[in-house]
Amino acid sequence: MEKIKLGIIGCGLAANKLHFPALQELKNKFEISAVCNHTEQKAKQFAALAGGVPYYTDYKDLLNRKDIEAVDITLPIHLNYQAAKDALDAGKHVLLEKPLAANLIDAEKMLEFPDKYGTVMLLAENFRYKKLYIRLKEVIEEGRIGKPYSVIWNNFDHAYDNEYGRIEWRKQHQYKGGFITDGGVHSIAALRLIFGEITPISIVVQSANPEAGKVDTCNLQMKFSNGITGNLFLFFSTPYYYENRILVFGDNGTLISDGGESFIIKTNFNNDYVEEVKTGNGFKEEFEDFYSAVREGTKVRSTFEEGYKDLKTIMDALNL
Repeated sequence: MEKIKLGIIGCGLAANKLHFPALQELKNKFEISAVCNHTEQKAKQFAALAGGVPYYTDYKDLLNRKDIEAVDITLPIHLNYQAAKDALDAGKHVLLEKPLAANLIDAEKMLEFPDKYGTVMLLAENFRYKKLYIRLKEVIEEGRIGKPYSVIWNNFDHAYDNEYGRIEWRKQHQYKGGFITDGGVHSIAALRLIFGEITPISIVVQSANPEAGKVDTCNLQMKFSNGITGNLFLFFSTPYYYENRILVFGDNGTLISDGGESFIIKTNFNNDYVEEVKTGNGFKEEFEDFYSAVREGTKVRSTFEEGYKDLKTIMDALNL
């Protein structure tokens, strides 16, 4: 099994806390060969974490290395378009952290990349790889709750007060929607996976906590291409409260998922069906999909086109 020589562009939290642990599990498939961050201290620290590999402060120096086949880009959202383009121009395979871009103008240009370049490109939308959501899609399509007619997703969090929310580029975001865009594309990706394409009907947005950026709260009403209706509540500034619950109502039952590793199906008042799903966070599965595409020529599940549709759904809603 030939390892992919991988460069990491962006040595912040996503690289450290999300991508690096997955790559550690896949040492037989990936070799981190160099890293880059515009601040030398972060680049140096991550290089040491990765085993003392070379580090750079300009990603173009990393891209100039002929031995590096692919790059994992985990930069602030507004840098995604240019960094991905530069990497593809350099002939690298690209795994790009979501959302696809900071705006639809850049995202539409990125839709042209697959035809223009002959390399692999995967959008790192881990919800598209989480086994829980894949399983929910299966049981709904099996008719386990009858014909579904509505879904409600309550996503209540205090993200502004954790290490991800305190990142300066998130608080001073250069992209519309702030936390609603950055975090909301996760839910949109999962909903599209399970139910199909989404048409936003109405949206109410608020800034509950100015420290979290220009907007941190929304109630999105939507309709799916198959006629199902839905409400997505994204509250990223809920003090002292957390909830991640999906309710799917069918004409013969109700499905309940609390975002963990199990779900419940209620088809009567006496006996609930409970199923455990060892879901994981989806990051390992992303990299496995990326590896298969690079080495075996398979098609990736999370394409730039899917990422565009996720982002467009959010932007269409915010523009209502």
